Amino acid sequence: MKRLIYALPVALCSCAMFNNPYEPPNSELIVDKQIRGMSRNEVIMAINECEANRTRAVVIMAKQKVSGRTTDVVTDVTCAPKYTY
Repeated sequence: MKRLIYALPVALCSCAMFNNPYEPPNSELIVDKQIRGMSRNEVIMAINECEANRTRAVVIMAKQKVSGRTTDVVTDVTCAPKYTY
């Protein structure tokens, strides 16, 4: 009985390792030239829409080179549910 208890976790781990090999998700690197940053007015309007729907705004940013310096640029604003306590 003790041998079965000790052998069971080893058998489960070994099966999981060989039957489900890790495959990274398909992803694509987007170059800075393909990303268009949002204007200030677009960002403000998107945040106001989220607040009007009683959700919180989540700002997605990317890095771009502007005048030889790397800066953060807002690329998207999405609405997410608010946390309630």
